[in-house]
Amino acid sequence: MRVIVIIIALAILPLAGQAQKVVTTKPVKHFLWFKINKFDKEGRMHGRWKVFFGKDDTVIRNGRFRHGNEVGNWKYYYPDGTRYMKEKYRRNSEVLQVTKYHENGKLARKGEARLIKTSTMDRYFWFGDWEVYDTDGEFSHIEMYESGNLVGRK
Repeated sequence: MRVIVIIIALAILPLAGQAQKVVTTKPVKHFLWFKINKFDKEGRMHGRWKVFFGKDDTVIRNGRFRHGNEVGNWKYYYPDGTRYMKEKYRRNSEVLQVTKYHENGKLARKGEARLIKTSTMDRYFWFGDWEVYDTDGEFSHIEMYESGNLVGRK
C-alpha cells in the first residue's frame, strides 16, 4: 500500500511545482561551488534540484529548473533508490520524452507526454503511441493515447 501511495505521489510531482518547496525541507547542499535547490530573484526554482523523501533523505526526484520550468533530463526514483521514471524536456517545446521502469529496474513503457502551462493551471498528459514492456523488459504491445486517455492497443 505504501508503494502505491509513493508511486501516485511521484506521478503528480511534475504538476506540483509550488508544492515542492514544502516537500524539500533539506537545506541547500553544496558540492564544490555548485548549489542545489536554489531560487532565482523572482522566487522561481532555478538550477539543480533534488527532492528528498523520508528520514533517510532518499532522493525521489532529480533534475534542473530554468527560471521555474523543468529543463533537460529529470529522473524519478522508487523509495529503494531504483529508477522509476525519466523525462526529457525539449527546449521551447511542450512535448517531452517519458521512459518508465518496473520496480526491478527493467523498462516498463516509453512514449511522449505534453505539458501545457497556462497562467491558471498546468496540464500534463500522455499522447501518441506508447511502447509497453513486461516485467522482464521484453516488448509486449503498443498503447495509443489521446489527451491522456487510452484509445486503443496494437
